[in-house]
Order: sequence, then C-alpha cells, then structure tokens
Amino acid sequence: MPNSNLVHNLLNVAIILIAAITAGLSAYGCTTLPNGSFDCTASTIPPEWSGFIIAALGVLKVVINIGRDGLTGLAKPQPPVQK
Repeated sequence: MPNSNLVHNLLNVAIILIAAITAGLSAYGCTTLPNGSFDCTASTIPPEWSGFIIAALGVLKVVINIGRDGLTGLAKPQPPVQK
C-alpha cells in the first residue's frame, strides 16, 4: 500500500478544491428561480456531480483507514509521528 498519509492529504486537497469550485459555481453559475429552486444549467459542473465526487472521496478516505488500521482503528488514538 502506498503512503496512506500522502493519499489522505491528496484526497483532502481534492475535497477542498471540489467544494470551492462548487461554491464558485453556485455563486456565479446558478440562479434562484422564483419558486425557490436552483437552475444550474449555466454551470460547468453540475452540483450533483461535485457533491457525489466529494462524498466518494470521503468514503475512499474511510476505506483507506479501514484497510490500514482495521475497523477498530477508526476509533483508536494514533501513535505520534516518527521523524
């Protein structure tokens, strides 16, 4: 298994970037219709896709944790980082 800490950090960056892009699209690409719903047809990436991607990346992080430390490892304290 590759360095799981590196993979976790890369996934964190991906989640942040996708969330920021979604926020930007919502601010500049989506409009609120008179009935209160959103129209995001002008957005580059539909918010549903980015929401799914963010959720999938979060699930991938949990799967990596379980693969590395087992199911009980999700709640155990982590050892200090060795330099």
